[in-house]
Amino acid sequence: MFSTVQYALKRCEQPRTADVRAIAKAFKKPLSHLSMNTVYDTCESLLKTGLWAETICAYQLIYDQKKRYDEATFDVFERWLFAYIKDWWDCDDFMTHAFQTCLMLNPNHINRVKTWVNHERFAVRRAAAVILIVPVKKNLIDIDDVFYVCNQLMLDTHDLVQKGYGWLLKESTRFHEKAVIAYLERNVHQMPRTAFRYALERLDASQKARLMQLP
Repeated sequence: MFSTVQYALKRCEQPRTADVRAIAKAFKKPLSHLSMNTVYDTCESLLKTGLWAETICAYQLIYDQKKRYDEATFDVFERWLFAYIKDWWDCDDFMTHAFQTCLMLNPNHINRVKTWVNHERFAVRRAAAVILIVPVKKNLIDIDDVFYVCNQLMLDTHDLVQKGYGWLLKESTRFHEKAVIAYLERNVHQMPRTAFRYALERLDASQKARLMQLP
């Protein structure tokens, strides 16, 4: 199956993201008739190439099989995270689609997510925040888990990690605005300005202005 998918990708000259996703979606039904182990192997073969189109395709292929995720899926996804996620774009694609879906099916694994904040690679540390973005937008996780991850990433020196947990705080204001504002007020003196500004984006103009002027 890997060679068939890769051939389809190579036939598309200078593909855009939408083109790659369309190619992947064409394999949704054929893959649904194969075992999940075969699906995992196909996706991992694509990830091993390190190529942009193959990577986007792999994460779309596995997301389209989300109704077949089980307890073992989290282990597979975490291994892929540690082995293949290298930048913000592959992190965000995988975390906001396939992996967050898997986490919500296995919410007890939130404690494993919390260990990612100490990883040597910035993209994995960013993943600890980004995987929680869709769940918090849907009010499916405890705000204390969000704050725990943000606390651990608070002083991270990588700007893409700062932007990642700032984005998480921003989306948390949908259901937890007062708690997030209080959190920002408590941490204004230590939070990097990049993360702080991201966290303010969904607030109204007056709140945003007030928080930006805090000493």
